[in-house]
This record gives sequence, C-alpha cells and structure tokens, in this order.
Amino acid sequence: MLIEFKTGPQNPDFRHALAQLIDYGSDLWKLSVEEFDRGVVQRYLSSGRVDTRSRGATPLATAVATSGWNLSEDELAALFSRLGEVLATGDIHYVVAAQRFTPSMQTSLDYLNATMRYGKFFLVEIVQMQGEELVAHAAQVVSAPPRRSASGTASPAGQADEAAFLTSLSDSDCRDAMRDVIAGCTALGVEMKWRSQGASFRITTPDRRQPLSIGWVLPDDSHWQGARFATFGVDPSSLSKTPSVEVAVTRYTKRLAAIPGAKPVPSKLVAYTFGTDALPHAHTEIVAAIGALVREVSDDDPTAS
Repeated sequence: MLIEFKTGPQNPDFRHALAQLIDYGSDLWKLSVEEFDRGVVQRYLSSGRVDTRSRGATPLATAVATSGWNLSEDELAALFSRLGEVLATGDIHYVVAAQRFTPSMQTSLDYLNATMRYGKFFLVEIVQMQGEELVAHAAQVVSAPPRRSASGTASPAGQADEAAFLTSLSDSDCRDAMRDVIAGCTALGVEMKWRSQGASFRITTPDRRQPLSIGWVLPDDSHWQGARFATFGVDPSSLSKTPSVEVAVTRYTKRLAAIPGAKPVPSKLVAYTFGTDALPHAHTEIVAAIGALVREVSDDDPTAS
C-alpha cells in the first residue's frame, strides 16, 4: 500500500497527489522481491526512522521474524509469493489521505477503479472532532473500489457501504454533515451496521449480546418503520430488553428532541428525523447527544474498565 498524506483543511492538489502515488508505484513495478528487499526494505531499516529493535534487521525475512507475526514456513512463503505477484503486476493499493475531497475527485477515483486492470485507489478523509475536553481523530474511506469476491470479480450488490452512501448525497453541505456524524460516532466507539439500505448506529449494553440501535441513516427514497434519511432515537421494543440503559436513553431522546430541526417520527419509534435541510445545522449537536449517551452508558456499565 502506498499512502500520500496532505495536511491542512484545504483541498489537496489532487492531480499532483495522484501523480506522486502512481510515480511511486511505477518505481516498484516489475522489481523482483530481492530488488525490493535491497532497495526499499533494507534501505529503510538501516535509516534512523525505525525503532532500535527493527533497525538493521535485514534482509526482509529477518525483519518479519522480529516483527512478532510468528509466521510458519508456509505462511512466510505465501507472503513472499504474494509480494512477488504485486510487484510483477503493479496491483498496489493507492491511498490519498486529506481532510476534505470534492465530488469531482471522487468521480476521478471511481473512473480509475472501474477502468484499471491492476491497482486500487482510495480516498481517506482524516476528520478532527474537538470539544471542551476531547480531541479525537477518525479516518473514513470516502471513495474505494468495488468489493471483490475471492475470484476477483465484483461481489453482488446487496449491502450498502459508507463511501457509496456519501457519494449518493448530491448536496455538499449535507454530505459533509453526514460525514462528520459518521466520523464522530466512529470516534466515540459507536458501531455502524451497514445493510442493503443504509445503516444503523449501535451501542453495546450490559443486558444482552445484541447491540442497541440508537440511529439510522437511509437513502432519500427509503424508510424503515417511519425512520428516514438521518433519524436518531430508539425502538422501545428493543429498549425494553436493555433496562439498564433505559434512563440514559430517555435522556438521549430528550436531547434529540431539543435540537432545532428535529421532527418526531410518526411511528412506534421514539426518534427524530433530521432532513437534508436540517442536518447541516444539527450534526454537531447530534454527535454531542450521542457522546453524552455513550459516556452515561459506560459509567453505568459494571463491566466497563
């Protein structure tokens, strides 16, 4: 994997970043494993940029042995075989990491992933979440190649993913707000469970093994029990099975109800929908409400460390 980091909140010089990555890949293309070992691995391990345990651990096989991977002879042989295939074909993962990407950049990546026989391209946004007592960073993939099956063909559609969902949002303000909600929940340790249509946000509770859903994101033309687009709250029937968090969840839903733009869901759900107009103004308060819930549930959990 080759990664190009671009710092700062501004959009990166995308064409230059891609050109750099492809230039790096062309340098590696058609090297033998031995040439890669001498020219890249050993050169790096003899530099001052590695820890003392790894410094000078050459050749590559020695470096692997000191890494703690504990590979068997067969596994080590498979590793070198795969490395040889990647170098011969140029089937490298290329990653551009920055704080923001434009839709045109994502379209360029989609084109490359759809048309290139070898090589896979990713855009990864590094999002900073900052509050009075917390500074956290989350990384999220906003453009990626189609998922592949073991045979190398595209896997059948049937499950949404974050990159595809964000790409489907045409309004940039709404897309940025949704991205920040997902990144904030990821930083808080909230699980996202992607399904055929959208995803649910889930937290663990002391009462049962199955996580409790506290929010849902869905395409504009889809709904689930009255939940649409960006809906946060709880299903009372699920909450009844997790009584230890009932008080915390009740406070959570009251916080959601107080956020401007919240619309009660007309169903059995105790939840509130934030439409495409409301989400860009409400996403920070939504993440704050989820953060408060996560902290309260963790404080009440006797098994939490």
